[in-house]
Parts: sequence; C-alpha cells; structure tokens
Amino acid sequence: MPPDAVLLAHHPLLLTIPAFVPAIAITVVVLVVARRDRVAEARERAQQEEAARDSADPTVTTDQEDDDR
Repeated sequence: MPPDAVLLAHHPLLLTIPAFVPAIAITVVVLVVARRDRVAEARERAQQEEAARDSADPTVTTDQEDDDR
C-alpha cells in the first residue's frame, strides 16, 4: 500500500455489521421486555401490599361512613 493512500473503511469491519446489528437489536428488545416486566411486577406487589394494609387495618368503620353522609 502506498504511503499516501487513505484507508476509508476496513473491509472485515464492514462484514461484521450484519452480524452485530441484529444482536444489538435483540439485546435491546430483551432489556426492554425485562424492564417492563420488573416495573409491572413492582406495581402489582405495591397494589397487593396496599390491599393487604387496607383489609388488615381499616381506618374507617361503617358507623363513621354513615355519619359522613
């Protein structure tokens, strides 16, 4: 290769693009699905804890509800 030549792209690197793009896309999809699942699970757990707290320790009795009306 002459010393004044400019290398614009390395051929083997161009050949790896079709291999890495799908792998990166699949990784991103898996991470997004895992994050959604964890957020949904945390939301469900919070709702269950809130429901358990409400049923275990009612702060308003039926007599108080009738007085409020």
